[in-house]
Amino acid sequence: MKFTVYRCVDDPDLFVVTDDVHRKDISAAACPGGGGIKEVGRFDEMGEDRAAFNEMLAKDAIKTQGFYRFEAKTWDPVAQAPAAMPV
Repeated sequence: MKFTVYRCVDDPDLFVVTDDVHRKDISAAACPGGGGIKEVGRFDEMGEDRAAFNEMLAKDAIKTQGFYRFEAKTWDPVAQAPAAMPV
């Protein structure tokens, strides 16, 4: 399976994954907050070396609802330091 990964524009910590069969049906409605989606890329299955999401869960969700949504809180590489931490 080849996964297509999208990022929710209004909530950049949320990602939506689908496959080639359901790709044409994906819209911003897959993001709970609405807004748009932006394609991140297309990826082959990685098996145990996967980095961002569980492929088995994604396959099951794609089969039943056409997409898999997951949250990745660490996406922003330049996150702001907590208020209690010195800069």
